[in-house]
Amino acid sequence: MGLYFWITLNLIASYCLVYSLYERIYAGKITFKTKQKKIPIIYTIMLVLCSCTVVIDLLYYFKGKEVYISLMMQGVFWIQMAISNLLGRLSLGIAKGGIYSGDLKSSYFTKWSRIKNYTWISDNVIEFETLTRKGNIFTTELEVVSEQKEEADKLLKDNLNKTDREVNENNSFKLKMFIALMAAVMIVVNVSLIKISKPYMTKKIKLQEDEAILILKKAWKPLAELNKENIKSREEFDKLFQETMTEPMIDNLYGILVDTAKSKDENIKFKEKVHISTIYDTKMSIEKSYIKTSKYKEQSKRGNAEELIIEELERSEDNKPLDHFKRKSTFIKNDNGNWVLDSITGLESTVSQ
Repeated sequence: MGLYFWITLNLIASYCLVYSLYERIYAGKITFKTKQKKIPIIYTIMLVLCSCTVVIDLLYYFKGKEVYISLMMQGVFWIQMAISNLLGRLSLGIAKGGIYSGDLKSSYFTKWSRIKNYTWISDNVIEFETLTRKGNIFTTELEVVSEQKEEADKLLKDNLNKTDREVNENNSFKLKMFIALMAAVMIVVNVSLIKISKPYMTKKIKLQEDEAILILKKAWKPLAELNKENIKSREEFDKLFQETMTEPMIDNLYGILVDTAKSKDENIKFKEKVHISTIYDTKMSIEKSYIKTSKYKEQSKRGNAEELIIEELERSEDNKPLDHFKRKSTFIKNDNGNWVLDSITGLESTVSQ
């Protein structure tokens, strides 16, 4: 998942957090509690771990060290979601500003002005008819102890006709100022995160299919022309691919094709039944091909490094895609400015029977 995805999620999480804070403050003191909601320890652990991770990443960032910005963004997102969940896990019951109804897993806060009616559907369960923002009727329930029925009923009758203005006539200004402050803080946090993320942001430049095919053919040509009888040493093997692949890719290829248990540097033994499908011998289609480059090159932490991504899919004789063969090839530029294969993910090789 890319940076833009986590930036969007963080903006959504910030809205949820500010709204949760608004509800919590607006609700005020809970005057009649029914059941205490349990707070899973996972939320506390998540909050502590993510907070530590984000702080450490920020310290590394300000020291000029390389950081995993996506992980930092994920940490900030989970911190906000954990706080929102902790705020939402209040006691069910009647508060100064409305009611918290629902069950032990989820609760809903409803202002007095949105409660149209309530009915005792049993000796200890109250059903509320509430108005949604769109004017639709929504029903929710609140369970109380039977002995508390009279007390709960009196509180509901006293508060049912209250308006939002009456509830907040004394603290409306404080509420608005606090929410405005929190909103400003969250805006600053998200703007700062986006600013920190800019050096890591990338954009995609589409590559034409015929260009992608030429690059793939160049990369795999040494393998297509490989004569195993003529390759006796690891040095000769590496030399064969050094113009079209990076050292890590050559090492990976060596491990796939060569029986390292039976080989020595000066006398390598190839595996007999291992085959790597390439564009030379398999009917492939280019599903995606694009160059991933820095969006803000002047700020990039990767300099002017670019990556070329080619995603291939094998097709059958009737041109239908075969889901069992998918490959993603990543190319980078060498010192001469040529694209060389750096890594592949997906199906690498097959073993014949």
